[in-house]
Amino acid sequence: MVQVVSSQSRKNILRAKQSKMVALITRSSLLKAAIASSLTMSPSFIGSDTAGTNSNARPESILKEQSDELQATPLISFELPNASSTRIAAQNPVTESRYAPAAAFVRREITRIIREENPALAGSILRLAFHDATVRSVALDPTVGGADGSIRYELEWPENRGLSKPLNVVIKVYEEQLDRFRSPYETNDLDRYTLLPSPLSFADTLALSGAAAVEAAKGPSIQVQLGRRDSEAADNRFLDEPIMGFTTMDGGGIDQETRSTIASSLPSAGLDSLGLRNYFGRLGLTESEFVALSGAHDLGRHVTLLGMPKNCLKNLTRNCLEEAPVLWPFVTEDPDTMSNRYFATLLRWNKREIEYGEAAFIPTDVALVVDDGLKKHVIAYASNEKLFFQRFRTAYQKLVDSTATSRSRF
Repeated sequence: MVQVVSSQSRKNILRAKQSKMVALITRSSLLKAAIASSLTMSPSFIGSDTAGTNSNARPESILKEQSDELQATPLISFELPNASSTRIAAQNPVTESRYAPAAAFVRREITRIIREENPALAGSILRLAFHDATVRSVALDPTVGGADGSIRYELEWPENRGLSKPLNVVIKVYEEQLDRFRSPYETNDLDRYTLLPSPLSFADTLALSGAAAVEAAKGPSIQVQLGRRDSEAADNRFLDEPIMGFTTMDGGGIDQETRSTIASSLPSAGLDSLGLRNYFGRLGLTESEFVALSGAHDLGRHVTLLGMPKNCLKNLTRNCLEEAPVLWPFVTEDPDTMSNRYFATLLRWNKREIEYGEAAFIPTDVALVVDDGLKKHVIAYASNEKLFFQRFRTAYQKLVDSTATSRSRF
């Protein structure tokens, strides 16, 4: 027997399905708002009283209680059109809310460690995230590699010296959030899932840690997308095909090995202005964005030979460089606070107006002020910190979000 469904009945069925979907989305929005209000890692949360909680309780215990409650109670159930459609689940705003508790925990822990234990970690954690995100070995396809956690397997590269300490800090936070948060869902039946807080991948943890480090150092607040997959091996250190920098020699010939040539997946400290354009252009960054990224040197430090043991001076092993007793800042004044001071100091250096020891720039810094096209951005950021922070935020998001799968930022 064939059942005939009238046009009006079909409309009623459609309206019912739409109402159900709206209810699910509304419930998701309320859930995300509740999580954000209770677990957001804003600086004011640290050491402050929270309405409805014991004012004498440490923030760690408050977060632990909230985390335990979230894990003990299913957060939300939802239906999928197709139970095997993992892509729909991965990009659904409802399912993405599962990341919020772990993301908040990571931000808070990194902020606490930097502010309470070691402010100098801000610059090195940011550098760690940068080196993970920029390693993309295919010259013309920046989607290969990127922010995938491969830095764990790349510490032996000379470009990554000095990154063992910040890596250990991020790994510790990563492992702690793994222990706190359960799997992303439990299956009740083929077409229904119960949403639970989900732990983050190491790549997600590192991208969030870099953003948290910036904010902990009084830089801009940066939200990033999540859902990255972890690499199980090192990415390629060298490009599959070098990007050549051509210059004309005095005799009229072409010199292909110049400071503009890009051969490795991490930037050389000796790149000139064209080399910087070549390198960051393949990562999708504009001139104003990669100049803004250079402003992170306001937090950076160099390895120096000052105070180095005699046995290390004879043979500069990796361990000697990792344990160097004296590190020299790029900009000496207040090296653990992010500001636009780097750009102002760079301009004064260009005019030879700074004192000895006031700054320690490398060739890529100098390239920003000897090229008029790049210098205009240095001048703009030196006089407008808000603009610098805005461009830095955009540049960081471009770098780390290329491997993310979520639509929401955390």
